[in-house]
Formats: sequence, structure tokens, C-alpha cells
Amino acid sequence: MVICLVALIVFAVCVVLFIWDKFPLASVAILGCTALVLFKVCTVQEAFSGFTSDIVFIVFGTEIFGMAFQESGLNALTVKLIQKYATGKTATAITRKILIVGGIIAAVLSAFLNNQVVCSLMMVICINIATQMKEVHVKHITLPIIYLAILGGQCTLIGAPATLAASSVLEKTTGNKMLFFDLLPMGTIIFVIGTLYICTLGCRKGTKMWQKVTTTDQIMLYDNESLQTVDRKKCIVTAVAGGLMLVLFITETFSVGTVSLIGALICIFGGVVKQKQSFAKLDWNILIWLGCSIGMANVLNESGVIQSCCTALQNALSYMPSPYVVLAGLVVITTIISNFVANTTTVIMVLPFALQFAEQFGWNVTPFVIGITMAAGLSVLTPLSCGFIGMTVRVGYQFSDYVKYGLGFQLLITASVIVLTFLMYQF
Repeated sequence: MVICLVALIVFAVCVVLFIWDKFPLASVAILGCTALVLFKVCTVQEAFSGFTSDIVFIVFGTEIFGMAFQESGLNALTVKLIQKYATGKTATAITRKILIVGGIIAAVLSAFLNNQVVCSLMMVICINIATQMKEVHVKHITLPIIYLAILGGQCTLIGAPATLAASSVLEKTTGNKMLFFDLLPMGTIIFVIGTLYICTLGCRKGTKMWQKVTTTDQIMLYDNESLQTVDRKKCIVTAVAGGLMLVLFITETFSVGTVSLIGALICIFGGVVKQKQSFAKLDWNILIWLGCSIGMANVLNESGVIQSCCTALQNALSYMPSPYVVLAGLVVITTIISNFVANTTTVIMVLPFALQFAEQFGWNVTPFVIGITMAAGLSVLTPLSCGFIGMTVRVGYQFSDYVKYGLGFQLLITASVIVLTFLMYQF
């Protein structure tokens, strides 16, 4: 009992520090793992077991592949492709086509790469498009395309950190693994719904909200984000690496983490990126945070904290609750929390509890995994929800812009997650 209490306190302190955002995420996560060892809750190996997780290797490999995508000049080709199809008689028509073409490209890339990398690339692409096409407002296309990239990332196992965290929690709790395309059916439907909204109601709302920036502002943005020149050899190597990764992902010949490392190694040995430079650009803060957070979640689960909480809640209920009501409530709670706390942290907080609760009542855990994972990954109402949204501040968005523009989108997506989970999965 004492060990459970100590583990819970350590985890709660870490969550508070994550929310406070005063210290680097990696440092807080390391502090949490170290505290668990010092208070003899677990061993060093158990506390830092997250670094042996496939998730860390997935993020590592896909980030290097994302660097290769930019270094080879494939991002420059993407700009040309979008511009080729972005034609129309009015600025609104051109903007709508950019959102459709750019959104589809972003979603596909995000499904097979870490969407943090894809969102960074797409923001550069949006800035360059807005600079070269004077009738296009950079604010009209950047946030909507980032939204669609995030939707695409929720279609596969490797697309989003929240999904990777959910897969790890599921495996540790139930022994089952989340397969590469488990989220694809619902993710595809939600992507279509989100795209229709963004290209209709969202486009009109954006036009009303944001006035056109000046030419000087556009040029300043462009100077800060230049595109790499296209290198044919590097493009071929990157394309081969991407194609091989896709085949191996689909066939599930190796683990997803191993495949991600294979793609990264092809790009390094093929000369697309250099090891020293690519390692220097890696987001080690996220990698260390993920590894330590997964370790803490594993310890929390194995210490019996979650089981005790679920048992207490079950005993407090004098009736058998409806699984539909419970799931809908958890999706709403997850969405609210994820808009102010990193969605990976939210998954680590909510999903273990939901899984234990579902198992104790004899419910199928699959709809809870899918619903909570989708809700966490698709929380986009504030720039605090994830780094992908927050980084768009640099193109001039105000905090209120995210709420005003994203409220309708967020309500629609959250409702879609609840309804589709009810319709597609048995409890």
C-alpha cells in the first residue's frame, strides 16, 4: 500500500510539473523515474524500461527520415505540386484547393512519419506558398493544414505520439498490441469529415477572421524559412527508403520501430543526411520524455495503483453503469485535458484507468482504447494541446484565434469520435 501511494504521488508531481511547463519535459520525466528508484518503488531497469520500447525507436527513425525528406528537396517538390493544382478565379477558390491538396499530402505523410516532423515541414511549405502566391493569406492555410496533418497522423500506429503511448499502455496492461492500421477505418472517416468542414465552414470563418498580411510580412516569413534545392540522387534514396518502410509496415515483417530504424539508416548510409548533423537536430527532449514517461506508466500499472483506484470506484457504484455513457464521458474528459496538457501525458493518465475499469466490468477494451486515443490525439483547440499547434504561433496567430477558429472543428471531431466508436465497435 505504501509503495502504491508513493508511486501515485511521484506520478502526480510529474503531471503537475508537465502542466506548469516551467522545466523541460525530459528533465521532469527523468526526475520522476529517479524518484521511483530512490524511494524503492522499483529498480533502475524497471524505471527506465521505456527506452527499450518500440515507440522510442519509431520517433528516432521517423524524425531522421523527415530530415531526409527536407534535405533531399522533396519538400520543394511538394510546394510545386500544390501550386500546380491551386488554381482558381478567386482567392477563396485558390485557398480551398491549397487546403485540399496540401491537406491530403500532409495527412498521407503524417500517417507514415512522426507528425511532429510533418507539421514542421508543412508549416515551411505553407509559408513559402503564401510568399510566392500573393493572393493567399498565410493564416488561411497554415493552421487548417496542420489540423489535417494531425488527422492523418491518427490513421496509423506511428503517426502520432499519443497513439504510440496508447499502444505501449495497451500492451503492458492487457498483453495485446495495437496493429499498424487499427485506427485507419475511423481515422479515414474523421479525416473526410474534417476536410469537408475545413474547406467549407472553416474556410469562410478564416476569411472573416484574418485580414491579408502585408507583402513585407510575407517576405520576412519567407526569409526565415527557405526551401532546400532539389537533389535528384537524395530524392531517389529517400523515396526508396520511404517505399521500403511502407512495404515493411504493411507486411508487418518486422516491428514498427525496427522498420523506422531501417529507413533512417538507408538515409544516413545513402548520404541524404549526415549522422552528426541529424543527431544534433533530433528532438532529444521528446525522445527522453517518451522513454521515461512510458517507464513511469509501466511502474504505476505494475505497482497496483490503477487497480486500486478502479476497485474503489467500482465499489462506490451501486449499479452497473452503461459502457456507452462511461466511454462518452472519458472521451469528453480526455479532450478537455488534452487541450491544456500534452496529449501523450493525457493518454498515460487516462487510458490505464479506463482499461482496468472496463476489464472489471467485463467490457471489451477495444472501443475504450480507440476512443481515448483518438480523442487525445485530435484535441486541437488551444496551442497548449501539442507542439504541432503551438509552433504555428510564429505566423501571427493569437491565442484567441485558435479557440474561435477551432471550436466548431473540435466539437465536430469529438462528437464524431464518440458516435463512430459506438457504431464501429462492440462493447
